[in-house]
Amino acid sequence: SLLRSSNQITHLHLGGPIPSICDFDIEIAIMQYHNNTLEELILDGYCGKIKSPKIQSTVLRRLNMSGCKGLSALQPESRCPNLEELDLSNCSNASFDFLNMQNLSKFCPRLKVLKLRMNTAIEEIECVNKGGNDSEQTYLPHLEHIDMRDCPLLRHVSIRSPVLATAEVRGCNHMQSLIVSSPVMSTLCVAWLYSLEKLTLNCQILTSLDVTGCYKLMTGIHQLLPDFDKNIQLKCPALQRSGIKSGTNDAPDTND
Repeated sequence: SLLRSSNQITHLHLGGPIPSICDFDIEIAIMQYHNNTLEELILDGYCGKIKSPKIQSTVLRRLNMSGCKGLSALQPESRCPNLEELDLSNCSNASFDFLNMQNLSKFCPRLKVLKLRMNTAIEEIECVNKGGNDSEQTYLPHLEHIDMRDCPLLRHVSIRSPVLATAEVRGCNHMQSLIVSSPVMSTLCVAWLYSLEKLTLNCQILTSLDVTGCYKLMTGIHQLLPDFDKNIQLKCPALQRSGIKSGTNDAPDTND
């Protein structure tokens, strides 16, 4: 009743264990009454009975549902065309289909920041749809930052974005292949990805690459020859040998 009686709410933060909040509250008390003003909605921290709400807004810019353990997906008709930041970190019950990049691109096509840290359902992140006749479609073409840290089942990542500046992948110990294409990324750290076997980078201004502890890549990286190994493809004209960190003696940094 408090939410319904309040007017002109632009930022709303409901955190901590609030067992009474459910999908109905999100759809009616929040989205329906504040659809024209709400720019930021934070529902972090094990928010009650939220499972599969419908979220529709042309005003919403930031949506944080991190730690909502019951969340499995958003309703298919959910649309936030102007959403710029989405945090689904530690949503342990989120379905693989919901976290599919094609589905996310329908929900928030102008997304700039995506946080998926500590999600146990993600096995693959594919931001490029290879269609027929050599045509390709990029999902989330406005993506500037993606956080995929500590996703235990994540094995394959392929991201292409003309504005992608940062990609965080630390702690994805089962990742086998990583493909990144971005003309604006200058630094990339894939350190201590023990299972990484394939690395493909098309980053014109990349000057710093950290592959410390990536034992399966060590030989090819040290050679730095374009055709040395089919599992290592570096189209990074600005990257010099001095810009590659590939030591194996340092312990992985577990601090944020």
